[in-house]
Amino acid sequence: MPVLDRPEARADPELFATALLTATDLTARRADLAIALRLGEEAVKLARQLDVDRLLIASLAALSYVYYLAGEPERGIAPGREAVQRARQLGDDVLLGESLTLYLLCDALIDPAGAGPLFTEAMACIQRSGDHLYAYYLDNYAGLHALRAGDIPAARAHLHRAAQAMQAIGLKGLGLSINMGWVLRQDNDPDGARASFEAALRISRRIGDRSSMAYASLGVACLAADAGDWRRAALLHGVAQAFLGPAGPPWDDPDARYRRDSVEQVRAHLGQQQFEQAHARGMALSPGQAFDLASGAPSQADLLL
Repeated sequence: MPVLDRPEARADPELFATALLTATDLTARRADLAIALRLGEEAVKLARQLDVDRLLIASLAALSYVYYLAGEPERGIAPGREAVQRARQLGDDVLLGESLTLYLLCDALIDPAGAGPLFTEAMACIQRSGDHLYAYYLDNYAGLHALRAGDIPAARAHLHRAAQAMQAIGLKGLGLSINMGWVLRQDNDPDGARASFEAALRISRRIGDRSSMAYASLGVACLAADAGDWRRAALLHGVAQAFLGPAGPPWDDPDARYRRDSVEQVRAHLGQQQFEQAHARGMALSPGQAFDLASGAPSQADLLL
């Protein structure tokens, strides 16, 4: 960020470190991950020099989070673990709950079988602190973790609690809608699942979040395949891949597993050539046509069917 490069920005080192931390979060949310990593690493370095525990803990946790977003959870383990250890020493439930939540994003991917005690500890901290926002983050991620393990009842319970936390602060969560869509699909409730995916699709379009549009479109594509609407499913799989980016990051689990199974099923029914043609056509749709097809809105995209 150019403003942070100005000499006067460094006049107060602690304030500058806080600004770096804020900038790390903002750039990560905009998916400027290379910049976010640079800012996060600089924030950690400066916080160490200043020897300010809370600032260092927050910077380490933020850096772990950015590594997770960048698809490098292995590199996020060390800063995340250090943040948790330092927060435990302070005995601050708010700081420890937040640090555990961000660390778990990496840890639960690297060591899914051993993540249970950390989820329990984080939930206890957040319950004591009364932080509804982090209660949402944690229960939503715990729901995703349960989905990866195939534990649908646990996923459903966590996601319902996440929804209650979001209602308490008057917000809606994209990740929650997508994860709940998968649970409803597993519950053989295609209408409920479609409504959940389409809600996520509308929100993600409104805020310009192409990654969430990809995952919501993937959900709709899988539902089309479940219903035996093979050509629409192939088109929608192309739409989902286009939103993610032809050379974009790999799909996350469990969505990657759902996608693989669905694509194999669609390809088996259409044949390789017809599948590839429909998939390529879905990828070539304009953003407006792609959104209309995924959301079920009538448009010129329907002529493709």
